[in-house]
Amino acid sequence: MPKTAISTDKVFKPALPFAQASKAGGFVFACSTGRDREGRFAIGDVRAQTQQTIDNIRALIEAAGGTLKDVVKCTVYVTDRANWAPMNEVYFANFAEDPPHRVSCIVSGLGSPDCLVEIDATAYLGTD
Repeated sequence: MPKTAISTDKVFKPALPFAQASKAGGFVFACSTGRDREGRFAIGDVRAQTQQTIDNIRALIEAAGGTLKDVVKCTVYVTDRANWAPMNEVYFANFAEDPPHRVSCIVSGLGSPDCLVEIDATAYLGTD
């Protein structure tokens, strides 16, 4: 099954050589943190970072031809248990209807001390 790198200028492009998202068959795999397109973390708390993260995932899935409604699975990483409830408020506001399957983890860090949340999403757009 061939894979295609997905990218958009709406999402921060790190210097490391990896795709912002990938499409294989009918699936799109997208992962993001709360960085804006300039690479700055969203100002505020975990709510702001969660919203920016979901906005980034939305942009990547849209670049592949889908919407957030196509997301079938998410893995959410949060660096502080105290941020769990506020992250959930924003997460479920964006996935209010028929939310995707979710795995959740409290982790000790996410690559930058300013990063509070990371979400890995898989969307299904149908067969190619």
